[in-house]
Amino acid sequence: MPPKSKNTNPLLQAGQLPETRGRDTVDTSKNAAMLSLEVATNQLPLDSKAAPSAENSDLIVTAERRSENVQNIGSSISVLSGDTLTTRNVNNVFDLQYQTPSLQVTPQFGSGQPAFAIRGVGFNDYSSNNAPTVGIYIDEVANPVPFATNGMMFDIQRVEVLRGPQGTLYGRNTTGGAINYILNKPTDTYKGGLSVQYGRFNATKIDGYVSGPINDRLRFRLSGQTEQGGAWQHNEQGASLGRTNRSAARFLLDYDANDTLKLELNIHGSHDRSDANGLHLYAPMTALPGQTYPADQSRYMTHWGTSSAFAREVGIHPNTKPFSHIDTGGVSLRSEQEFSFATLTDIFSYDRMHRWEYDNFDAFNQGLADVAFKTNAQVFANEIRLTSNDTSRLTWVGGIYYAHQSLSDQYQSGFTDSPIYGTDGDVNYDQRVNTISGFGQATYHITPQLRVTGGVRIEHESRDLLNLTSHYITNGVITNPENGVAHRNTSFTKPTGKFEIQYNPVSNDMIYVSFTRGVKSGGFTTYNSQNDALSAEPFKPESLLAYEIGNKLSLPEAHLKLNISGFYYDYRNQQIQSATFNTMNGGMIGQIVNAPRSHLYGGEVEATWTPIPNFTLSQSAGWAVGAFDRFSSLGGVQKLADNAYAGIYVNRKGDTLPFPKFTLNGSASYRWTIGDFYLTTGMNYSRRSPYHSLFGSFYNVPAYTLWGADITLTPKDARWTVAVFGKNIFNKRYDVTRNFFISGDHVALAGMPATWGVRVSGSF
Repeated sequence: MPPKSKNTNPLLQAGQLPETRGRDTVDTSKNAAMLSLEVATNQLPLDSKAAPSAENSDLIVTAERRSENVQNIGSSISVLSGDTLTTRNVNNVFDLQYQTPSLQVTPQFGSGQPAFAIRGVGFNDYSSNNAPTVGIYIDEVANPVPFATNGMMFDIQRVEVLRGPQGTLYGRNTTGGAINYILNKPTDTYKGGLSVQYGRFNATKIDGYVSGPINDRLRFRLSGQTEQGGAWQHNEQGASLGRTNRSAARFLLDYDANDTLKLELNIHGSHDRSDANGLHLYAPMTALPGQTYPADQSRYMTHWGTSSAFAREVGIHPNTKPFSHIDTGGVSLRSEQEFSFATLTDIFSYDRMHRWEYDNFDAFNQGLADVAFKTNAQVFANEIRLTSNDTSRLTWVGGIYYAHQSLSDQYQSGFTDSPIYGTDGDVNYDQRVNTISGFGQATYHITPQLRVTGGVRIEHESRDLLNLTSHYITNGVITNPENGVAHRNTSFTKPTGKFEIQYNPVSNDMIYVSFTRGVKSGGFTTYNSQNDALSAEPFKPESLLAYEIGNKLSLPEAHLKLNISGFYYDYRNQQIQSATFNTMNGGMIGQIVNAPRSHLYGGEVEATWTPIPNFTLSQSAGWAVGAFDRFSSLGGVQKLADNAYAGIYVNRKGDTLPFPKFTLNGSASYRWTIGDFYLTTGMNYSRRSPYHSLFGSFYNVPAYTLWGADITLTPKDARWTVAVFGKNIFNKRYDVTRNFFISGDHVALAGMPATWGVRVSGSF
């Protein structure tokens, strides 16, 4: 039997915390409350039995293991329902940024590895070994390996995007925020569904599930998805690039051992053999002396090809298309034991990841700047925590978290045809990371209208870089065979914490003020390691002090919700993708460094309004401004009289931090009743202001706005659904990132052109 509810706190007023259950009840397990601004569900989930309501009803959440009205939780969080993700054809983390404010996700140089930023707090790095500033979680299990976070999004109940540092209750500390995927769970009755989708560029997607009881205590859910096709780029010969070829499956098993003990097993895996993204030349290429190649006439044109020497080293053909092959697999086991005073939760997880990727970072058909990754990683983690019941003024949670991560990586760079280097690189290393932390948080209800929350976390992490070797390869011969570093270590023991005050001046209105400290791990620069002694030096952990104030207002009679938040960040040792110089030849080498002091400030506005039945409007806006307060970076290299080299450093004080200052998102939907059917129509848009690059205005990414639309037809019993959707329906031509890998080679990754699709779904 499922565990019984313990929502008995005498301070929970019925008008603020209604005891509803069903579709409007959701569950979180930590300090991740949900702000449902995407409540207009334009399409039913496959296992739904009723039509979606267009009314903007309040959600009841169980953040911190107790039921609360979402509008009474003092956190800046957005939630996207699984219905919204399906309706708008959100397939991966890159699509997610266009559905919520202040979130930016970009593929590094078009690689398969995403870089996350929330409110301008981000970390750009295409290597495999460093932790992101934004934590990625699936049912509370952390994934600290960035290349494995771009997984397939299927059979998901909702996605929560938390803004601000997470330094108290989450499995791992982060400075930017967290993205939580909450999965659909096994059901008490037999259910199943199948969805088939076809879209532009011959893109197909098939997903389905089956769920139900095995006996009165055991339930299962088996789900999966496959995506194929969709190549939207091409080279000058007309060959296409961008084909998707990936599949994933998940098996869930829930067991109610008795009235107080529940076990949840999750076995999952994915297999990806897709093409990588291609870059285009957005300005003439002058990397080859005495030669100029014009910019590409189309953003959707790209180029690939490498030297025969680098192809032999990587194990490919010189004309092989860029590819991103990532395989993942793992298991997690969650147990919950209820006692009279608290609930004991244990979450064990083990995951393995493999990355084999080949990219053309030069957008050219010669070996100027080509790269390959061969990475194996595994992560073991266990968290145990005790959460009090809702029976008194004081509620609390405390626990211990441990994780061990091991990684082996080979990074290969092809510079055979480069006039600066004229050689290839081969970097090999191992990395071990051990993390242990203790945490606790408590909330005291001073009155029914006023409560205070305090939390603290002490985390120790040790990160070891082992067996680092960096070799030049010229004509198949290693020219520096002794170049290597045996061992480097970076570690820290740091506290993080949170203090928050929440006050309800009137019914349905809540004001909160919070102070939070977050920390992100340090690490090592492991790409282009042409000078081991320099590259092996670690960069420091970064920390962030966040001050936030917000107001959450609900007007049930007006069917309106309006949430406003403002923040100020004091940033220390911000990790920046910059450069240093090679003392041997004077060339500039990419390296991650620390900016000692910087700051950011801004805020968000989110609103949902249902002015008439079945018609829902939503609008959100994020604004952030940041600058360096103390930071100098390499701006060039000068040759000295004795043939030595020295760096030319530029004072960056006052320079704008690299992120869009404004993000806007909005949608409108209306559900029509036509006899025994519902017809739902919707439109949505997302706008990003210009991205200001640290490398100068020439590499700024111009602003762009994307529009989407959808139409869904379903009978009232929701047995089937036919839907049509469009993304970037006005065919906006835009870039998502601009950069250079070698001097004179100006490359950009284009966003996708207009796409459309038709989806047919059925359930039983």
